[in-house]
Amino acid sequence: MSTPAPTPSPARWEPTPRWERRYREVLDVAATIFAEKTYAGASTRDIAERLGVRQASLYYYFPSKEAALAAICEHGVKDFISNLQSIIAEPVNAADKLRAAIANHLAPLRRHPDADYVCVFIRHRRELPNGPRQAIAALAHTYQDLIERLFADGIATRQFRADLDPKLATLAFLGLCNSVITSRGVPRSSTIDAMIEEYARIVTGGVVAGERAAKPKRRSR
Repeated sequence: MSTPAPTPSPARWEPTPRWERRYREVLDVAATIFAEKTYAGASTRDIAERLGVRQASLYYYFPSKEAALAAICEHGVKDFISNLQSIIAEPVNAADKLRAAIANHLAPLRRHPDADYVCVFIRHRRELPNGPRQAIAALAHTYQDLIERLFADGIATRQFRADLDPKLATLAFLGLCNSVITSRGVPRSSTIDAMIEEYARIVTGGVVAGERAAKPKRRSR
């Protein structure tokens, strides 16, 4: 009796550049809808209507509203982490690193809808189901730990006040910067660059050691 030939396994699907571009377009719109209407108040129908497509076609890009939220939250924090790791590794003084960290946090305001990704991450990551919620929470803790490390390194090198509490300083940093991100825009009377400079003065003025806080150097772009 002959042995039957093995059944070939199905070919693994690989996303094409065209699919990836469209996927990002769909996710961009989802981020904006969630930021505008809140996650609970938005629906996949809202996303489809904004895109001008049938609701069923969205499932080609993500299987559920929860999956879209998870992807948005992940995108909203991963760049923060990689950029901040690079900032901490730079051979510059602690005040300049702190200014660069503030610039990194406010950078999404420069391009729509990047700020919406971060806004959704800040406001709605706790609405994720078990599994994705813990994964996104781990990324959030990683980012917060990096900011805390920046303050701790400044204390250790005596560039920041010896009595500074790095945990409280981190919460102040996040509260100040997140308030701008969740407003989804910059006041008409200001600019992103002006806000970065002012926030850098506010934060470094409270943490730098010595009688006068050294003004952080403006990074060339």
